[in-house]
Amino acid sequence: YRLGRLLQVGERHCYPLALVRAVEQVRQGVVVMGNAAHALHPVAGQGFNLALRDVAELGAVLAQACVEGRAPGDLATLQSYQRRQRPDQERTIGFSDRVPGLFMRRDPVLGLARDMALVALDMLPPLKHEFVRHAAGLAALGGRVDG
Repeated sequence: YRLGRLLQVGERHCYPLALVRAVEQVRQGVVVMGNAAHALHPVAGQGFNLALRDVAELGAVLAQACVEGRAPGDLATLQSYQRRQRPDQERTIGFSDRVPGLFMRRDPVLGLARDMALVALDMLPPLKHEFVRHAAGLAALGGRVDG
């Protein structure tokens, strides 16, 4: 009890988790990013990691636009960002939407397969390293940000 004893416990509450995605992420002069664009299941900080990659990609696109003399808020420039970032968003959203199901299902075969995969990850450091890179979204960066 490093923080002391629990003296009172209030009523429990449950909040259903839902995947939320913006229909539109860009307009002329406007970009919707991070949790404003996509709210994910809280799996290993995937939403936060994706938001950081969104920012990195937008920064790269805006820097290139400036080098080429284009206005940063130009719709074509922002659509370029969206095209370039969408595959990462889709991959991350799919991952964060599927992983919780692996732990919530009561199927014994799925549970055994999941447990064996986790043991394999733990026993094979190179495989574990690659899994962590993909889970953190570092593999999607393609060298844009050091990982």
